[in-house]
Amino acid sequence: MPDQLEGVLERRRLKAEGDGTLIDLISHQQLLLYALSIEHLPEQARHFIDALNSVRFTEDPAAAPFPNAGLHVIEVDPALIHRLKLASIWLRIEQDVRLGGGDTSHLGELMSADEHIFDSSSGLYSGVMFFDAYTAPLLAAGTPGIWAVNVVRSFGSLVFDLGTFVSGTDGDAAELLQLVSVPGADEAVTFPKLSKFAADSAIRWWAERLNLLFGVLGDISTFTDSTGEYRPAKHLQALLTVEQIFQRTTSLLVAHRDTNARRTLLFTVLDSLEGVRGTNLLKMCTLSHATKTLAGLEKSIAAPAAEILLPAARRGVKALRAMQDGFFIRRQLGTETVELRLGRDTVHALSVDDAAARYLKVLRDATHGHGAEKPAAKAMTDALLAHHNGRIPHDIGLIGYLYLLDVLMNPQRVRQCLYRNGR
Repeated sequence: MPDQLEGVLERRRLKAEGDGTLIDLISHQQLLLYALSIEHLPEQARHFIDALNSVRFTEDPAAAPFPNAGLHVIEVDPALIHRLKLASIWLRIEQDVRLGGGDTSHLGELMSADEHIFDSSSGLYSGVMFFDAYTAPLLAAGTPGIWAVNVVRSFGSLVFDLGTFVSGTDGDAAELLQLVSVPGADEAVTFPKLSKFAADSAIRWWAERLNLLFGVLGDISTFTDSTGEYRPAKHLQALLTVEQIFQRTTSLLVAHRDTNARRTLLFTVLDSLEGVRGTNLLKMCTLSHATKTLAGLEKSIAAPAAEILLPAARRGVKALRAMQDGFFIRRQLGTETVELRLGRDTVHALSVDDAAARYLKVLRDATHGHGAEKPAAKAMTDALLAHHNGRIPHDIGLIGYLYLLDVLMNPQRVRQCLYRNGR
């Protein structure tokens, strides 16, 4: 074990033993389980679960807080990593005239210098190496509650479930940076009580859906042209897009304290989702489509898994419904539709569902600055800004998580979208 790592471990151990707080305990155990040799993992994992139940939230010495805590292993087949690496390998060959011509004489010298030869954009999809980028949204699914912690190993992940939700936030600033004021959640979140098999069911569902999704992403036939020839650039771009969706969804889930960050991340997630769902941003912002998507997930996901996977998605749909209340002129005038005046003699009526989706599209476009340039779009934008009070629920960002679940539920649709009829 490197000396630097030993020093960090010792500091975490002393802090955990000194304060005895849950976060300090978990922080120390996570790093320890990451650093230990594989033969010591079973014993230390048992010790971690015992340590969790030594924590007390009440004065009752018999009240162990995590009686249903358990360990789950998500294993990643090395063959999948090799399949996903093909895109970077072939792109290097295409761009290296010597290598493309069959001359490999320069590779030995590069390897001796510890150069990464087939490194094309690999840093943009590095999450596939340990799959932490793809398990992170699952761990953050209970936002702002935490129900499990992850330990990344070379073979995959050790997921320790707590058997319950615990608050992932503290009312007071935990670090000086949190003293900088930004708008965040403005109402409390109630965590559902988890049944005994909720964690096992949710982890199994997630692992099985990832397996199917990467069956698509690892199949080079998905990334061929109309003649059946493999196109590595097409493959690489798909890998980058999918990882971007997972990573940014995690970021919006954990942005409980930052409404602006969550909303901005929502728009970039929805932009990326267009290419893997086959639906545009405007449609994904309609309450009718979000409600239909949620209903499909509720029908397909087993009840125990849904206890963990669906609360955030439901809150996202609820926030989208609340968006419609912001059309204050319609409410005050008692009209069924939103009556937009696009000119002196032109009134355009929109359903509240459509108007709310278009208003969100205006906010998405405003990431480049408020105000449209095209005359028709300008009139529509001006009218929407006038009709809505601009109060956007903090949880609106969670519809990005809703559609990530839908992507996992429909891997064959992802295949069709990425294949793009050979384009």
